[in-house]
Amino acid sequence: MWFLKVLAYCTAFALVYSWIVVWIIERREKKYGQGTIMFSDAFLAGSLTLFCVLISNLLVFVMWPTSAASFNVFLVTLLAGFCLYRESVYQLDAKKIRHRLRAEARLVNIYISKDPANAAYYGRLCDIYAKLGEKAPALEAARMANKLEPTARNRVRIQQLQETK
Repeated sequence: MWFLKVLAYCTAFALVYSWIVVWIIERREKKYGQGTIMFSDAFLAGSLTLFCVLISNLLVFVMWPTSAASFNVFLVTLLAGFCLYRESVYQLDAKKIRHRLRAEARLVNIYISKDPANAAYYGRLCDIYAKLGEKAPALEAARMANKLEPTARNRVRIQQLQETK
């Protein structure tokens, strides 16, 4: 009976632990929009974490039952450290991406000043501002692109921006 309780606890702990690891990995895509995470990659990371945490927890509970709580605290501390590390990396990457997009917006504005009748420049500027989350300048650029070149793509771009307001 004792072993079944230990097995149930270790399994539950390992499941929650691996779910949190996968959640941390998926934050890159969901919160920061920095690429996509394939299901197979997340599943592999979660599976390996589940296996390693479950086996190590069972070994510690069976061989050193008095150290089991300390071991679980150690694992949770490692998880918190991993979470803080990945979050700081994601924030740094997001800052770099925003800086690159702002530089690209400045460059496209220079191109627009040299060729103000080019609708493609306004379309690209709209995309950049939309990625930066600046809806008003994006909508202005989309309207200018639609004015210069009234295509279905430009109309859809305007509609999408108006819906997200």
